[in-house]
Amino acid sequence: MVKGNEDSESVYSGSEMLYFFMLEKGRMTVDTKKNEVILSIKNVSKSFPGVRALDDVSVAFSRGTVHGVVGENGAGKSTLMKILSGIYTKDAGTVVFDGEEIEHTTPVQSLKRGLSIIYQEFNLVNTLTAGENIFLGRYAELKGMRNIHRKARALLDSIGSTINTNKLVGDLSAAEKQMVEITKALSFDSKLIIMDEPSSSLTADELKRLFVIIDDLRKKGVTIIYISHKLDEIFQLCDMVTIIRDGKIIDTKSIEKLTRSDMIAKMIGREIENEYPERSRCVGETIMEVRDIRTRKLKDISFELKKGEILGFVGLVGAGRTEIVRAIYGADKAKELKIFINEKEVKIKNPRDGKRESIGLLPEDRKLEGLVLPFSVQANITMSSLEGITKFGFIRKAKEKDIAIRQIKNLSIKTPSPNTKAKTLSGGNQQKCIMGRWLEIDPDILILDEPTRGIDVGTKYEIYLLVKKIAEKGGSVIMISSELPEVLAMSNRVLTICEGRISGEFNPEIDSAHDIMDAAIG
Repeated sequence: MVKGNEDSESVYSGSEMLYFFMLEKGRMTVDTKKNEVILSIKNVSKSFPGVRALDDVSVAFSRGTVHGVVGENGAGKSTLMKILSGIYTKDAGTVVFDGEEIEHTTPVQSLKRGLSIIYQEFNLVNTLTAGENIFLGRYAELKGMRNIHRKARALLDSIGSTINTNKLVGDLSAAEKQMVEITKALSFDSKLIIMDEPSSSLTADELKRLFVIIDDLRKKGVTIIYISHKLDEIFQLCDMVTIIRDGKIIDTKSIEKLTRSDMIAKMIGREIENEYPERSRCVGETIMEVRDIRTRKLKDISFELKKGEILGFVGLVGAGRTEIVRAIYGADKAKELKIFINEKEVKIKNPRDGKRESIGLLPEDRKLEGLVLPFSVQANITMSSLEGITKFGFIRKAKEKDIAIRQIKNLSIKTPSPNTKAKTLSGGNQQKCIMGRWLEIDPDILILDEPTRGIDVGTKYEIYLLVKKIAEKGGSVIMISSELPEVLAMSNRVLTICEGRISGEFNPEIDSAHDIMDAAIG
């Protein structure tokens, strides 16, 4: 819960505009309905071919609270939310929202009832302005573009946002897009807003701002369902929390009655003594030397990577971390770059060259750059192995299936079959598909860019064990993460990146997190 924030006075005075907007539309404040249940779900079930996604789920959400929903990837969180928003139809059970039983609904009908969902991948049109996105499809209702921008400006002001309503959404930052999504939900007079991993692309300052907005909405009587794998956020922000595992509600409690270890145990069905495995200690001789990377953003980046080392990159969003590894792998062109592998200079101009030099890259955006979502799990896992399973230009299907099944078993990928489309898998299982792709060909150097973003704590631990195993077998890992504890716990050495330069080198076992962040911030 956000309390005593020094910026709160200006935020709350701006929110008076939101109050008048609600009043104009006949919305009541929550003062007299503090403990009223706004959403009741009873005995809801949902099945897909080969999967029981939800099994007799019952839970209630109170008006004017922030209610966290946590669980492993594939636990059923997204399925439940898609039923509420009208994307899926439940097989059984009842849903009562604001006193009305909802039997069949559509996303548009849910919005009009006052139930909105903000997905991790924003549902915005990049070629339209912020104002047009906020009131998308309601041009005639608002009688022209002038009214659209006037009302959009009032709503943005109400949450303290200075976004220009005439600016194209495609030119906005992730945090600004988040604000547009929230404003769009408010434009429908939403009584309940579902936020799915809202902080995955936000900086610390942007997250702080989001928390203030959420706290303000709570005070106005709006219910927030907050889905996140970041347990620190759940404990800081939520009043209640519901834990889902294997399609079933395991527990619903006040946040004060749960400890972090209790929550993790209930999420994954077993105790984890530590959230990170013991650090790998297999560092050997230098395997790769990078000299003088120069691009429009990067300035004279030089460093060494050692055999068996996990090298962490720490920096703010936009500091240049991803640009460094993309240049090394050949995904981005550099004005200047020299790479030496095992003391021999190599030329890497594209990803094919990178793979040839035994470098693998798990990209930051798994959906856009890591996977071909309409393809099967099998096809996505074997993409880097095609040379070994192709004969006369044709893929040998039996060998392809063998590889897929091997990695599905090795990584415990939850999928009905190897032929299931990758787009239907949870985020954690999609990430495992990419990991399996590279583990199959066993590269000497594996680059992991945000490998656990949007992934539950149980799957995170499995990925940490995989990374450690790679290092212990002599592989070298470059690991980029926005979660500082993750980098410090896993890395043998940390480089800080600030404004396109390496600003420091640290030993995470000796140097403090404060000193490392100071160097990252510059």
